[in-house]
Amino acid sequence: MVLWFKTVHDYDFNFETATLAFFNKYPNPYASHVESVDTVDRQVIDGKLHTTRLIRKRGKLPRWVKPFLGKISHSWIVEKTVLDPQTKEMTAYQRNLDHTRIIRVEEYTTFRYEEPENMTRVSYRVKFSSGFKGFGVKNRIEAWSHSRFQENIKNTRLGMAYVMQQCKEGQR
Repeated sequence: MVLWFKTVHDYDFNFETATLAFFNKYPNPYASHVESVDTVDRQVIDGKLHTTRLIRKRGKLPRWVKPFLGKISHSWIVEKTVLDPQTKEMTAYQRNLDHTRIIRVEEYTTFRYEEPENMTRVSYRVKFSSGFKGFGVKNRIEAWSHSRFQENIKNTRLGMAYVMQQCKEGQR
């Protein structure tokens, strides 16, 4: 079984502020689990900014997962973005690089400027899939990841709004 999570959020900030905040969202008080962010590639192709970053996160796992992962408490994420300043749209793709046999999380995010409202609409689609062979454990891992993401999206929104406000005030 594969689970999907979808949500949309509108930020009362223009596209430039929202995307600047995206690239500068760490550190922020709502993302203390992010240990590092490294830009490994950035180039302009056909007028669009392409960026690849590596993100290291730590997290708390439920006890029932620890027999499968051991004492591992961190994960590496790859993030690829394409920002088009002409259409005022940015797409981002993130996925975990490790523990993919246990759980693979793929996040597709779109930032789109809404002209008359002068706001940025952010759409999230997240796919949770486990390669685990035990059917009951597989479903449980996917369901736990899905529910955890639903809880964490609140902090994502708060963190982004915090950084957007800092960008607007010239503090970032």
